[in-house]
Amino acid sequence: MALAATPLAGCGFHPLYGGATAGEYDPTLAAIKVQPIQDREGQMLELALREKLNPRGAPVPTRYNLIVVLTLSRADLGIQRNATSTRSEINASASYTLSGDGVSVTGQSHTVSAFNLQNDAWAATVAEDDARERAIEDLANAVVLQLSLWSRGRAAAR
Repeated sequence: MALAATPLAGCGFHPLYGGATAGEYDPTLAAIKVQPIQDREGQMLELALREKLNPRGAPVPTRYNLIVVLTLSRADLGIQRNATSTRSEINASASYTLSGDGVSVTGQSHTVSAFNLQNDAWAATVAEDDARERAIEDLANAVVLQLSLWSRGRAAAR
């Protein structure tokens, strides 16, 4: 096993998820300011991105601005003969632009979160809200992963 990992040591390979001790953060990611995103779901995404980019809340000077456009839509699935549906899905997309410090990076991410429609209106509302929250969390993770890869590539180029 050790012999298989030996070639990776010389190529600059660094694990993206592991290897950091608790409390460490990427100063490049922490220097990203997330611009306000409209609507309640946008605020949830904005907060999730801020927490993931700078988990310790370290006082780092802003070097980059992140502008995110969030699009959410709901589609009913499983249509029955009486024209009612039994399942729905939330399609969530985020397009982002990172700019500043001579950098301009764009990207996008998409996720789908599904939920069962209940006969009880309250249960259906709770299920839909939960699906929206899961979709937003997935988008935040995907955007941060893409920005982490950009940050690692930038650090390797130096």
